Amino acid sequence: MDLEDLYRILRTGHVQAQGIVDTVSDPMLVLDSALTVQSANRAFFRTFAVERYDTIGQHLYDLGNGQWDIPELRHLLGEVIPKSSAVIDYKVEHDFPHIGKKVMLLTARTVFNPDNVSHLMLLSIVDITDRSRKEAEFEAVFGELRHRLKNLLGLVRALANQTRTEGISAEEYRTAFLGRLQAVVDANDLAFSDHGEDGLEALAARATKPFQTAPETIIIEPGPSVTLASRR
Repeated sequence: MDLEDLYRILRTGHVQAQGIVDTVSDPMLVLDSALTVQSANRAFFRTFAVERYDTIGQHLYDLGNGQWDIPELRHLLGEVIPKSSAVIDYKVEHDFPHIGKKVMLLTARTVFNPDNVSHLMLLSIVDITDRSRKEAEFEAVFGELRHRLKNLLGLVRALANQTRTEGISAEEYRTAFLGRLQAVVDANDLAFSDHGEDGLEALAARATKPFQTAPETIIIEPGPSVTLASRR
């Protein structure tokens, strides 16, 4: 059964509506026109760690000592819904007491009763907290990858510009450029390997190997002293 089926059943005042609401896997509330909770499903109680007797018959904004008095939710129910029969996947972020931050997609729809006077509101809540966290982690990793790729391309350009072209053949230029590039690759591999106490010396030797035929191109400048502790 999908939400459309549930809306139809609620419109006809079906006596089995509560049992059907309980079968929905996402948290769900049925509210009257005054935003008093008429019904809630098991997923709501489980997800937000609340009890049935503390929920049914309570005003939405009074639930959990006001933890549902959320500005974005007030905007949704107080301004958006009156101008529309339904709002789908309205994103809300809120830090709940005891259970922490939740990122939710709210879908709200007004369901008129057969008398066309009173109405109910069905509020479906999809908890996307984990999905949102994974998306944020992916964006962070992707941003770091993009930054490193940009640096890598800048390094390749610098190597190309610094490789001498005067008086040499294309083959000699290619050999010199690839030698420098391979030195960078080797140095990078060595920097992230378990190379022991002599790693810094080996790293410097590999990094400068392509330039040793022209020592005047190697400039060593003194810097601040550091202390390296060996691994145990």
